[in-house]
Amino acid sequence: MSLSQATVTTILDRLEKRGLVYRQRSQSDKRKVHAYLTEAASETLKSAPIPLQDRFTREFSKLDEWEQAMIMSALKRVAQMMDAQHIDASPVLDIGMLDRYEDEQDIVKMPTKKR
Repeated sequence: MSLSQATVTTILDRLEKRGLVYRQRSQSDKRKVHAYLTEAASETLKSAPIPLQDRFTREFSKLDEWEQAMIMSALKRVAQMMDAQHIDASPVLDIGMLDRYEDEQDIVKMPTKKR
């Protein structure tokens, strides 16, 4: 992944504002700044849901080989139909709330599904 210095700074500013990271200038090279997780961030991560790609990988590996082959074949066909090999997805990748909201009050709460 390649992010500009400005993007990283913006992300760190917002994380720092929320009390999730702190920064410390390098002792050996004053041009460098190190970012560290706070205790609050560690606690938040403990209760965070498993990333979807990890869950998918785990569940996909449990499927029979023929099921995996069928899914892969279907996904390859969809990618081919969309001419996906020529798409640069990086401009549409989303890093979530970190790059959008200045204050917690700006966050729109989405309704959750009832089970």
